[in-house]
Amino acid sequence: MWAQLWFLINMVFVALLIIFLFAHRALTTARQEQNPERIRRLSSIRLIVGILTVAAFVAMAFSFVMNMKVNG
Repeated sequence: MWAQLWFLINMVFVALLIIFLFAHRALTTARQEQNPERIRRLSSIRLIVGILTVAAFVAMAFSFVMNMKVNG
């Protein structure tokens, strides 16, 4: 069970990491264009996705450790 859970959380983590990288790229582009409205919006999006990515990483690490504990 823990192996399947780890695999699913790992997929979510990788997807969130890719989304974070695209959000960071969009924010960098907006800063180069000097668009304050877009910078504010993209900055908050990047922050939310970043927090979700860190939470997914912690969940992934926890499920991996539990899998190793249960299955040796």
